[in-house]
Amino acid sequence: MPVIELRNYRLVEGRTTDFIRYFEEHFLFSQRDQGMHPLGQFAVIDASDRFVWLRAFDDMPARLRGLTAFYGGPFWLARRETANAMMLEHHDVHLLRPLGPVSALTRELSLEDRASEPAGALPRHTGLVVADFHRAGPGGLGRLVELFEERMLEALVEQGHQVLGHFVAEPAPNDYPRLPVVQDPDLLVVLTAYPDPERHAALRRAWSQGDPRLRQELTALAPGGVTTLCLRPTARSLIRHHAAPSR
Repeated sequence: MPVIELRNYRLVEGRTTDFIRYFEEHFLFSQRDQGMHPLGQFAVIDASDRFVWLRAFDDMPARLRGLTAFYGGPFWLARRETANAMMLEHHDVHLLRPLGPVSALTRELSLEDRASEPAGALPRHTGLVVADFHRAGPGGLGRLVELFEERMLEALVEQGHQVLGHFVAEPAPNDYPRLPVVQDPDLLVVLTAYPDPERHAALRRAWSQGDPRLRQELTALAPGGVTTLCLRPTARSLIRHHAAPSR
């Protein structure tokens, strides 16, 4: 699944719980039936009107086929008014290419593995997922990715961060303009997971006090800084914090 959409919606105030429940009741298996793969659904911490979700496609032609079939088909058309009535914005979308195996995001779980969970529920045991958007200087993305893969990734894992994946913009043109996307050529997105917000805060403090040379190199290569989304996975989300197997 080498194409990922990270979609960030702004919802009608007070309708977030209703929207997430409706979305999970109707738009998980129905999208997969058209060759699209919902991977994760999230509420956004400190942004009560936001809903973030990720879906994957086998490639860009599969994306075009899936979007065309789904949004032009009877299932969506019968439900779009209800869904759209709860949405204010749906254009904050990053079209991404994963630089590692997608199986690391989901631990190869399927929708069936979570189907018995209540739609829209936000239990504590799914943990916290964090999306960091690093913006490289012009022409510096390659060196930023190299720094991450050769040094940052190992350092994060050694500290206890659960690294789920890292992504850059998909370079192929968006051939479904009905759904606009962002394709930022200077962007590196990193997904990590934690058992709870407290563990995340402690590890972020440790990182800020860690190897100063690594942090200086990161700052030099990503002068645009980092934007962070802290996400609460739903009970049906395949992307979540994965507890270490018991020994």
